[in-house]
Amino acid sequence: MIMKSENTSKKNIAILVQQGVGGGAQRMAANQTLVFEKDCNVWFVLFENSDDIYAHGGKLVDMNMPPLKTAPIYKRVMNTINRTKYLAKFKKEKKLDAVISHLDGANLVNVLSGRGSNKCRIICVYHSMPSANENPTFIHRAFHQFIGRFSDRYVMVSKLAAMDMIKNFGVRRKDVSAIHNFSDNEKISRLKDMELPEDAQEFINAHSKLIITVGRLTLVKRQERLIKLLKQLRSEKGLEDTGLMILGDGPQKEFLQEITADNGLEDHVYMPGNVDNPFMYISRSDVFVLCSDYEGLPMALTEAVACGCPVVSCDMKSGAREILAPDTDVTKVTEGIEYAKYGILTRPFENKANADETFGEAKEADKAEILKEDATASSALYEGVMQMLKDEKLVSAYKKSCPECAEMFSVENIVKRWKKLM
Repeated sequence: MIMKSENTSKKNIAILVQQGVGGGAQRMAANQTLVFEKDCNVWFVLFENSDDIYAHGGKLVDMNMPPLKTAPIYKRVMNTINRTKYLAKFKKEKKLDAVISHLDGANLVNVLSGRGSNKCRIICVYHSMPSANENPTFIHRAFHQFIGRFSDRYVMVSKLAAMDMIKNFGVRRKDVSAIHNFSDNEKISRLKDMELPEDAQEFINAHSKLIITVGRLTLVKRQERLIKLLKQLRSEKGLEDTGLMILGDGPQKEFLQEITADNGLEDHVYMPGNVDNPFMYISRSDVFVLCSDYEGLPMALTEAVACGCPVVSCDMKSGAREILAPDTDVTKVTEGIEYAKYGILTRPFENKANADETFGEAKEADKAEILKEDATASSALYEGVMQMLKDEKLVSAYKKSCPECAEMFSVENIVKRWKKLM
């Protein structure tokens, strides 16, 4: 295998994340390697590698130090120490100018490993809404204040998340920046019209209207709400042949399959797992819907508008409002339905997923508890999606606005802010 030689006139950049596949954080890390390698020498550094990994640029570096969540505390501490030693040595050997780390574990190692021999800039990224993801206990506040104090910048992916980190976790304002995730609109444009797999095309052909969502199948994403929504919509005149596509994989897949069967929708819900090219599914859909309990800045929404697909999203904390209603107060929350500039926002749900305070991962919960109705939010979501499926003038207007929205989150507009940090 011929390795690309390192250009000594370029900056040396490493992107650090636990693994190269998973959710939005891992995908953004991989996307950064693709974008930054045009101007920099880039390394994609993982705590653990796997056969399944997002498309990436740069040179792949596998520490081969996977997490030890169930191990005794001393083994987990030693794992962090070993990762820190590895990265400290790597920073010196490669004379790194900057390391951008994603998620808590990588951020901690990035800070602890120091600046190497080249005064490496330490940039840490937090991908969620802090107070929605974890309680502001003394330990969590101390952790985030430590990351903020000893990194060059603690980057939040939305303005509301930055405000939350400052107000509720005590991180100094001067340590925090808000930089939105970017979408590679040129790449999306190339991929969105490619030919679908045969089974996907058959599913699309069998349905007159299509709803789609994309995301890891975890409890906080609440895809079961869309299955229940589909059941309601199919009883509406003109929507009897509506189908739902759920792209992604994760621990809730079996649960979602159960809910699908319970509602007799096996022929009308398509769940292919992770797909290499979600854009060709999105571009053929009538509406993209997101109804998570919380997000950071949902890349799925920015990629949906880049595909020209109208969107409906719960006005959850955070990110959706900053994408679809960028001229409004980020702290505003709609009480019903808001026909925003770039899509429809609906009332967020009250019954939140129970999150593990240590790792921020959704716990398994009782099926009946998960399926409890928030009638007001459910009604708003139903009305918003139904309008997007039936009102042709509304759909046409939102389709026309998609390119303008997508441009706000283009590589060119977002990456220049990253370059300033580096």
